[in-house]
Amino acid sequence: MNCGRRLDVVVSARAGVVVPAVECGLARVRAQIAERLLPIGVRELPVADAVGATLAVALTTGSPLPRADSAAMDGYAVSGPGPWWRLHQQVRYAGRSCSVVLAPGEAVRIATGAATPLGTTATLRDEHVVTTTVSGKPVVMRAPGAPVRDDTRRQGEHWDTGVELAGAGTRVSAALASAALSAEAETVTVRGPLRADVVMTGDEIRAVGPLGPGETRDSLGPVLPEFLRCCDIESTGLWHLADSHDLLRSWLTLKSHADLVVMVGATGRGAADHLRTLLADLGARIVIERVAIRPGGSTLVAQLPDGRVLLGLPGNPFAAVAALLAIGPAVIDALTLRTPGPTMWGRLSDAGVAAGEATRIVPVQQQTGGVWRSTGPAHTPHLAGLIGCQALAVLPPGTGRGTLVELLPLPH
Repeated sequence: MNCGRRLDVVVSARAGVVVPAVECGLARVRAQIAERLLPIGVRELPVADAVGATLAVALTTGSPLPRADSAAMDGYAVSGPGPWWRLHQQVRYAGRSCSVVLAPGEAVRIATGAATPLGTTATLRDEHVVTTTVSGKPVVMRAPGAPVRDDTRRQGEHWDTGVELAGAGTRVSAALASAALSAEAETVTVRGPLRADVVMTGDEIRAVGPLGPGETRDSLGPVLPEFLRCCDIESTGLWHLADSHDLLRSWLTLKSHADLVVMVGATGRGAADHLRTLLADLGARIVIERVAIRPGGSTLVAQLPDGRVLLGLPGNPFAAVAALLAIGPAVIDALTLRTPGPTMWGRLSDAGVAAGEATRIVPVQQQTGGVWRSTGPAHTPHLAGLIGCQALAVLPPGTGRGTLVELLPLPH
């Protein structure tokens, strides 16, 4: 998708250069983010701390699984075709040593997960076995009608040493982390998880205490970390800053170990919006100037001189959430070299034709039969329009009833 119409004229981050501000479509914005953002550095993390990061090096197995032949079910380890005339008195338990060695015609009780003793030819689950007594001694036999089945998990049955479980660029999910531990990989080489300093701007925004004249409650800051987690961004903390050029400059020039700055507000071109001018003063590199989405068109992405990426979101809560979910994953993919995940799609039952050149983002609910219904344009000053919704739908110009559209899942 090509860039859309010109909106106005702004000062570029390259001092003294005047360029037209261009509003770009969502597909083009995502492509530009992938092209223009430099990846963050690689680090080694314990597996449990790496969930939400991206593999920088393929995950390979450090040992076979199972490490030894073991019982898949509670039952008996046996040697030979049976019946088994000698039953050892010991029991093989998982994680415990046992000196039993089976000769043909012998058996031993065994618990699930226990290593089978030397000489074992099969493991029989309890329900496939009957025991009787002959001359006062226990005898183990296969139950009448029981299938001839071996419930032994063989060494390396699931994987051998050096098998690749996931390639570089794969998101470290809870399942991947668990598999890594099963494979005896205690650490992984990753980029991320990404950490973000979160800033809410605006003289009128009040977090605590009674509202004064013209003030409004901060209804986004306390819940924004939940939306950031959807994009695999960890919030390092939340700051509230007044609309002051000098205050914003001082805050942005403070040393931080975060990878991102997520700033809500100050992205427009109103009298109280100083971010764009400030970025030019600091010599920041503008990656995305504007986005052709409604709401959220004033969203910007920039690279600060210290290497951090600034994601500037509109000040209205719904506009900020819509822009974050639409663009945030592309930022994470670029910074961590993540292989983009599959796009979620759905068919709309009631979308009207989108007027204008911008893409609309609206809350939707899933209906019986798998179709999605728009709940109508959400009001930007609050998130009440998201109640009961499972996703946001991305509606390009011309979208109508029955159109297959991209869905941005909402946190639950």
